[in-house]
Amino acid sequence: MLARLAVLAAITATLAGCGGDDDPTEAAQTPTPNPTTEAEAPAQTPAPPTSGANAYIGSIAVDPKDGTVVLGTGLGLFRLEKGAKEAERVTGQLQGPDGSGSVSSNLVVRYAGPGELLASGHPEGGGGLPEDLGIIRSRDAGNTWEPVIEMGVSDYHLLQVAGNRAVGVKADEGDVMVAPDVTGGFEKRTPPDVPLDVAFDPGDPKRMIVATKQGTFTSANEGESWRARDPLPTEQLAWFKPDVLYRADTGGLIKVSADGGESWKDVGTVGMPINELAVDAGGTLYASVAGGEVKKSTDGGKTWTQLVKLK
Repeated sequence: MLARLAVLAAITATLAGCGGDDDPTEAAQTPTPNPTTEAEAPAQTPAPPTSGANAYIGSIAVDPKDGTVVLGTGLGLFRLEKGAKEAERVTGQLQGPDGSGSVSSNLVVRYAGPGELLASGHPEGGGGLPEDLGIIRSRDAGNTWEPVIEMGVSDYHLLQVAGNRAVGVKADEGDVMVAPDVTGGFEKRTPPDVPLDVAFDPGDPKRMIVATKQGTFTSANEGESWRARDPLPTEQLAWFKPDVLYRADTGGLIKVSADGGESWKDVGTVGMPINELAVDAGGTLYASVAGGEVKKSTDGGKTWTQLVKLK
């Protein structure tokens, strides 16, 4: 997507907006095993607590330069090189004005352009880093980071970027923050309901959309005013180009709009709830689901295959 995850307070507890935590639904849905007999097959060994198989993937970023996929989770940052079968865990280092430290977990990550990641979140602990990192930048796929703005002040749980332009939503807040140039700071906009996701038109950044529990709302003037569109609850957004805007609804239904969110049509389903929806520069869609898995679609959301499952 250019642009990447319940109300915002619930997302704060699980997302990578800050990446999220171990997936709580899996633990809740695991039944107590019945007594076994010798004829029964032994139960599968559960993944260890720190395994990527338990990761809630709250953001997906795809490098337009080489197709590298970077995943933000509560269990760490993962990087999938183009053509690779498995993702590697990345421990990034951030050099701040008052110290340095690790920042790999609990990041929402986006590619602002070829080879350039922007992110927001928290440090791993220790060092001289503040609890809230503001907006940070990496030019080596997450290995090293540098501050951009609002370090020690802000934590964005939702973030969409293109070049220097950014829109975001801070943790525990309902306003959309808009920055024509992220290095120059953000301006506040107030949508009709708490955003679950936010996106802007890559061809006309003043056109914006928010997904909420009350449905979708669009703006043609950079959030100064809003219009209600489809009233159905919407969870995730991915705006590929002016006439191709995707959304994911409850349960994993994928819809597309050719008119900036004024009307929608069903195109397919992932078959399960989607934590994050993203689209790359070539139009491939990505959806993260429970169990540390990312699915992809190369036909506009009609059919889906597994891209990677974290280990």
